[in-house]
Amino acid sequence: MARLLGLVRAVGDALNQIPGWLWGPAVFGWPRPKWPAPFSEYGLFVSCDVSRPLKFLGHVLIPSLPRRAPGWFPHALRSIFFHRTRILEHPGPCGDAPSGEHWFFINGILTDQIMAGLNAAYLVELFRRPLTIIQNATDGLVFDLAECAEEKAFGMNGEPVDVGFPHVHKALKDPAAHLVVIVAHSQGTLISAVMLRLLRLIYAPDGRHWLTRQQLETELNELRRTGVTLNPRHFEEITAEELAKLELYCFANCATTMRHVDPQRRLPWIESFGNEYDLVAGLGMLAPDPLGEGVAIDGPLWRHRSAWGHLLNIHYLRAIDLNQRDSPETGTSAPYEPFQNAAAPQPRLYGYINGARPPSSRPDPGL
Repeated sequence: MARLLGLVRAVGDALNQIPGWLWGPAVFGWPRPKWPAPFSEYGLFVSCDVSRPLKFLGHVLIPSLPRRAPGWFPHALRSIFFHRTRILEHPGPCGDAPSGEHWFFINGILTDQIMAGLNAAYLVELFRRPLTIIQNATDGLVFDLAECAEEKAFGMNGEPVDVGFPHVHKALKDPAAHLVVIVAHSQGTLISAVMLRLLRLIYAPDGRHWLTRQQLETELNELRRTGVTLNPRHFEEITAEELAKLELYCFANCATTMRHVDPQRRLPWIESFGNEYDLVAGLGMLAPDPLGEGVAIDGPLWRHRSAWGHLLNIHYLRAIDLNQRDSPETGTSAPYEPFQNAAAPQPRLYGYINGARPPSSRPDPGL
């Protein structure tokens, strides 16, 4: 009950920051003169291919369940009423992609395979890397919102973690890999937070577990209550060197708790971006009363002042693209500014734009 009341308070605090008549723009943004922009989510609805928006609307409006369909259910209807998390591969751009890297994308709510592909296409275009999409399938508007409430209050998001975590673990254990990146948006940040909790259970920096046996059992029981069915004992332990490969970049980070697995070494690297007038970001990284709401998010937080909207492409990536991709200036954080724990002059994420690599050393977040 306490967690549920905390969620109600967090939602109320976020809504109070914005007048009621502006709640719509706080999620969907404002109309733009040159609308739709390249890779805009709204471009889906002005496509010549009418089947794509119709499929998308069917996926987000028809309630479904995040599990495998029972054997007796009609095969023709399974894709409509049962949506499981999928692992999809989005190829990189033409030319040689940086070697030794694994990039993952975890999407937010109301995202079917079509929309996840559109998000991934812009990430590939901007950062020039192939992506593995951990597609957290939509179950319709009502169920997606209910899932987010469960995730926010109780961490309930076991199904996408069960599907996606083994792929992240495999990438971390890959001896040829020196970098594993997770780009998460909205609900994807909640899923990423649970993955970090699972990593904590198998983290052994010096050949032994980071946690005591009692702490391991306590945290494992907590993880079980979130719906995660994976057994950590089935996964090989993660070393400090392997954990140091991992970097998380979270857009509209709405997690209540996202902490370093190793707080002493501040691993993994976590960086979050939020629009000032994004209602969802106001539930987490930009919460007006983080202490009172129990919000604890490690790593640098970057805020786009006076920015509206919650959609990944048009409201987040587009602004970074316009300010950074072809800019002759270096070292600026535009369109974002430091909000918390940001010791560097610009986000580390910017160092990957156009296929580049940031310095190997990471700035001290000053926590």
